[in-house]
Amino acid sequence: MSDVHNPTEISEALGVRPSAVTHNGDWRLESSAHGDEASLEELIRAVTGPLLGVADKLVSLAVQGATIELHLTRDLLGPGTGALCFMLDAPVIKLLAEVGAEVWIDEYDEVDWERTAHTPPA
Repeated sequence: MSDVHNPTEISEALGVRPSAVTHNGDWRLESSAHGDEASLEELIRAVTGPLLGVADKLVSLAVQGATIELHLTRDLLGPGTGALCFMLDAPVIKLLAEVGAEVWIDEYDEVDWERTAHTPPA
């Protein structure tokens, strides 16, 4: 996100095309295009892979006022729910460190929450 650069300028600065641009002009690289059958690791690589070689450019955009966020959202109700853990490999961790990213990973198991919410305590 940037109040200084529009999505076209961000794409040119990074040398990466976005998978989406939001209605308010945020530049997004999303993994949803890879389908429901992709593993979580494949989805993370789909987003981080194109950015691994451009950490310096991301930092430059951040210095100029851009906000860089990484959102990892896991739906525990869909395909592949048996594997509830994942790993960020060394290149991804290095990228996140170089750009000064904060990482938030939240997983919600809505089925279990609903079941325990309606079960009286013992």
